[in-house]
Amino acid sequence: MKNLKQASLFWSLFRVILLTLFVVNLTPLLLSQNLPQPPELIPYRKGDKWGFCDRNKKIVIECKYDFAGSFYEGLAAVQLNGKWGYIDKTGKEVIPLKYDLAGNFREGFAAVKLNGKLGYVDKTGKEITQIKYDDAWSFFGGLAKVKLNAKYGYIDKTGREVIPLKYDYAWDFFEGLAAVKLNGKIGYIDAYGNEYWED
Repeated sequence: MKNLKQASLFWSLFRVILLTLFVVNLTPLLLSQNLPQPPELIPYRKGDKWGFCDRNKKIVIECKYDFAGSFYEGLAAVQLNGKWGYIDKTGKEVIPLKYDLAGNFREGFAAVKLNGKLGYVDKTGKEITQIKYDDAWSFFGGLAKVKLNAKYGYIDKTGREVIPLKYDYAWDFFEGLAAVKLNGKIGYIDAYGNEYWED
């Protein structure tokens, strides 16, 4: 009987040890699945110049820019001598540094500013719109909000104004709808420009 109790105690203790080892070894793996990974390349300042380093703070792209933004969709906005453009992760300048301001890429496009006006470029540097807008926002769901002469509307990824610039204010699209304001009324539009006004 004594041997049976000792064996039972031994197996209970063995199970606890196995469970502890399992949890100790599995927990870091489970936690790492939920934690965001740090970016491969991080903007890095050395003196008064910016470049990029890796996670170990090893400089990968030379610190030669006046400012450097984070990478979005494989490209980062950088500034040199007052002009902005974009580089890829090898440090190659893929979009010339000729703009007065450069936004982050989203859905394959970024807003850029030149001579006080805004427009959009794709990842090759092609301007998909004229640089003519007073303000321009990121793409959401294939459309971007733009402002011209105090009126708001939307363009698609070809640069075409698919929803006329007629609204007094407009919000970004979310789940297929965007709130808009016209003549003091708030309503909604869908991606085809159909309007839904509150009574």
